[in-house]
Amino acid sequence: MKRILLFYAILLGAACENRQPAASAEPSGPAALKPHTGLGISENREVLGALIDLKTYPPYSVVFQWNGQDTKGLEAILYYDEMAYDAILNMYMEAGFPRGTYAKEQFDFPWLDSARHAELQFSKPDYTGNPDIFLGTGGKGMLWFLDKKILLKVNP
Repeated sequence: MKRILLFYAILLGAACENRQPAASAEPSGPAALKPHTGLGISENREVLGALIDLKTYPPYSVVFQWNGQDTKGLEAILYYDEMAYDAILNMYMEAGFPRGTYAKEQFDFPWLDSARHAELQFSKPDYTGNPDIFLGTGGKGMLWFLDKKILLKVNP
């Protein structure tokens, strides 16, 4: 009987020593801003919200590519519901609708799906985008408005 108890005690001790906390699949928030190598695509709004201001006009969904460290070269699609999108357009109207001098090719991100690519290609020919005035990119953000979506590109 002592041998059986001793065996279970050793087995239980070994099991407890080998337990390690489970790693989360995708870190969120500022802790996720640790340097990584290469470019990554994410749909994590918390991570993007740590890079740019998503509090003023929060999108319901995002897809973005970034370098894992900062906003240099950040590319994103921000998806808005109709009410938030209209509020953004009204804010731009009140600001005199500042125009950019961008080409749609600058927003043709290699990772865009075919529907977003087609929507971009069928943009009005005379449209030249808009500078960012609400995402907090420090004047480096370029925007392209689609139907309830905004393409964002941050200059390096």
